[in-house]
Amino acid sequence: MHQASQTAPLPKDQFQRQALLTIAKSQEGKLRRVAQSIVKCPHLADDIVQDTYAKLLTAQIDTEVATPSAFITRIARNMAIDKVRQITFERTLFADSDPTDLCPAGNADCPEARLSGCQALRVIENALKELPPHVRTAFYRHRVDGFAQNVIAKDIGVSKASVCAYIHQADQRCRQALHNVELTRPA
Repeated sequence: MHQASQTAPLPKDQFQRQALLTIAKSQEGKLRRVAQSIVKCPHLADDIVQDTYAKLLTAQIDTEVATPSAFITRIARNMAIDKVRQITFERTLFADSDPTDLCPAGNADCPEARLSGCQALRVIENALKELPPHVRTAFYRHRVDGFAQNVIAKDIGVSKASVCAYIHQADQRCRQALHNVELTRPA
């Protein structure tokens, strides 16, 4: 009794599912862009692409899909819209309990971007604390309060060129601090 080593052909619904998964894989970049245009976060967009694969694996597909590309894109788009609705709902539910709302980066649509923005602000704040008071004052008055350099110069009793140099010094210190943090993060 010799058994053939051939595998039985896939049932029609499994064949279609496999074809949809293959098309989804070939359009992964497009799906990511569609999702990111809605959720505004690359990390969430990646999650949505993975969720799209999961949906294709588990969805009951009774009829033949005439336009597989559009079908798959619609699934990713709908999942992204659902994610935005979920995030919006959660923000309204927990608005009073989220301490990162006080952070200027708290308006970011993406939790990872929000956290990253808050961390960057802490790094900048610490870098500015290390500067001499007159440099820090010139920087804050110009960059935060929006005063012109000549007004700051008159108020603190130095030349406009000195104020410009102070602001430049503070800018450089902030950039260097952010750069140093990037170098120490694990890849």
